[in-house]
Amino acid sequence: MSALEHRYRRLLACYPAGHRAEHGEEMLDVLLSAARPGQTRPSLGDAADLLRGALNIRLRRAAGDATGSPWPGALAVAGFISMVMLLADGLRFVLNIPDTAWAVAHRLDTATLWGLLPVYFGTMPFWLAWTGIAFLAWRGARRHAASAACTLTAAQVVLGIWAENFVEAPYAFVAASLAGIPLPLALVATASLVASPGPRHGARLLGRSRVAGVAVMAGLLAALSSEPLFKLLLQGDVGKLQLTDPDRFYNFALMWGRLQFGTALVIAVLLCAALSRSSQGRRAFALLAMPGVPLLTQLAVFHVGSFGELPILAHLLVACLAGFAVTMLCVRLVELPLKNRASRPDKA
Repeated sequence: MSALEHRYRRLLACYPAGHRAEHGEEMLDVLLSAARPGQTRPSLGDAADLLRGALNIRLRRAAGDATGSPWPGALAVAGFISMVMLLADGLRFVLNIPDTAWAVAHRLDTATLWGLLPVYFGTMPFWLAWTGIAFLAWRGARRHAASAACTLTAAQVVLGIWAENFVEAPYAFVAASLAGIPLPLALVATASLVASPGPRHGARLLGRSRVAGVAVMAGLLAALSSEPLFKLLLQGDVGKLQLTDPDRFYNFALMWGRLQFGTALVIAVLLCAALSRSSQGRRAFALLAMPGVPLLTQLAVFHVGSFGELPILAHLLVACLAGFAVTMLCVRLVELPLKNRASRPDKA
């Protein structure tokens, strides 16, 4: 085997095994016949074309779920649920607008309106953008939705890194707020738009009853994180927060945090029960564990906090990867007996 053929075979190894078995030798013959005399390395253009072709084929297969792998469907389901949770967080923002507007008006005597708007409404474009992306995805314009989601999520990552390294910069805390739980949700939703049939397909896989259940659970989380409901249950109205009894306020706030954590934990259990019946659903739950574990850690009454001097984004990444790894380990332990039983020959 010549050095050129060996290098071409290494590039062809990027293609799926089935494609190589069917077309690999033919592609290799065409590449070798077009080579210059004495050529020992693939040209930069040939190498780029081969790698681009391999990537396109793998993405098309993932989007069409043609390989029988459970991962494309799992990513579609996880992407749909993540997008619903992002919209629910946007709903929380909308529910808090009256209180936010009151806070802006209350501070107008000490600051300008244009200085206060980025502080209190700086994340609004993020929620509006995800609402538009969800609309495009639901209307079937997945390519446009994927492009917008990639741009938005990349900007979110950049803003998070900037806010982490320039803590004292103006409005850095506004950018840092998007580097918490919304970031892994955005990453899963974006990955679903890029490398799966998309969240719309995930909704079809779930079915109407489960989609309705996901919407109800997301709405409940949005309500429990909103200021109007907090004030309504604390003082009986949604007017200005009264702090006449600090002890009662403290005890109620502690109970409210426990209620949020308990609700999130119950929702996680219900999702696990709903998705654990299939290999595809179990992997979708493992993907959802990436934003789920940081959320539960944040809401826990006795949460572990940060790991020493580890940066916030690195801490978030560790929590996401740990959630996915532990959940996938549990999935493998559950599926191993089923796999052994399926591969065991029937007794006569």
